[in-house]
Amino acid sequence: MHPVLIKIGSISVYSYGFILAVAFIVSFFIAISEAKRKSISLDVVYDLTLAAMIGGVVGARIFYVIAHLDYFFEHLLKIFVIQDGGLVFYGGLVGGTLAVFLVISLKKLVTSKVADMVAPCLALGGAIGRIGCFLNGCCYGKPSNVFWVVKFPGLPYARHPTQIYDLLYNLIIFGIIWNFRKKTDKDGMIFWIYLFLYSTGRFIVEFFRVTKIVSLGLTGAQLISLGIFLISAVVLFKKYLLSRSS
Repeated sequence: MHPVLIKIGSISVYSYGFILAVAFIVSFFIAISEAKRKSISLDVVYDLTLAAMIGGVVGARIFYVIAHLDYFFEHLLKIFVIQDGGLVFYGGLVGGTLAVFLVISLKKLVTSKVADMVAPCLALGGAIGRIGCFLNGCCYGKPSNVFWVVKFPGLPYARHPTQIYDLLYNLIIFGIIWNFRKKTDKDGMIFWIYLFLYSTGRFIVEFFRVTKIVSLGLTGAQLISLGIFLISAVVLFKKYLLSRSS
């Protein structure tokens, strides 16, 4: 793995932070493209992007710290060190969503339109972000004998490259919603499809990851995924599919 991407003298550029920045930049340009199509002003995109970036990183870090409280009680200053990894996607989704909702409320925007604009950004940004996880050597999987296993430095046994699994299903989701976005005129549908597909993919990949079991034989991410899957399935069925048939 390559946790340090470039080192010039005493200055180190960490792969995790660099790839995270790339993910935000790419997502920003996707948002601009969608904003133009939906007649949303660029000033709004700037505000939403900044809010999502700050809220997303803070939320993702808070969720990670909560999941590893024993460690951080003994290493308080490590809470602020994110270049080594340690961000939880669902925490980022919650934090970013709250920050975006604040901007939506202040600017009196249509929530469903903004949500549809954000959905492709989440999918593609999430895919790119997992490259950073892979280079950093975090978020790895369980030991396995499949031929595509990866040997991560400092860990016994070759393991499932679950970062790559995450990357692939996020790319598939991006492809699906990017192609479908112009085929529906129902605001909000793209966002709920994203949540439905993401929660499905994340639930499955968690079986291959090294993650703490929380309840019912499932990890915390799986329990959250299950809740999001059920909610998004109900919303899609009642709000969009039923209204189409009526």
